[in-house]
Amino acid sequence: MRKYVMVTGPMGAGKSTFMRSLPKPWNDFTIPKNVPDMLLDYACNLKNLMFYEIDAPTATGKVWINWLKVADIQVVVANGKEKPDTNFIELWDYLEKNTPNIKKIIILNRTKKISEQWSTYNDNEIFCIGIGKIINEETALASKNDIRAVLDYLNSSYE
Repeated sequence: MRKYVMVTGPMGAGKSTFMRSLPKPWNDFTIPKNVPDMLLDYACNLKNLMFYEIDAPTATGKVWINWLKVADIQVVVANGKEKPDTNFIELWDYLEKNTPNIKKIIILNRTKKISEQWSTYNDNEIFCIGIGKIINEETALASKNDIRAVLDYLNSSYE
């Protein structure tokens, strides 16, 4: 049974790094019913988890609300080196208001430690994703072990 995992977050938070770091091989993504056409970067199927990425400005656009609602879980990526900023808070509040019954987890990117500034969100699962390796000046991969921990959690949530 397919489960949809939406990955979102503010611009520059590390969504694409997370998606690019998902282990290969990737199977084909199946587009859910009743959603508008959208170009999806890095969308893939891993063990029946359908991952797709939507930037925060797109996610909060009314045209894309069905993409938010089709998710079985929402993964919200944030820059973990900093406290929750206005962009994260606005996105989080929007998701809570418009999709209150969808489970959410937070991924703090670029850190190994959850700082106290994130304690407001501790009713949700929070994971830290450290930097794995730099591919070039603009591209990085996340830590394989950290990605595996998130995938293990997601897979165990839907067994």
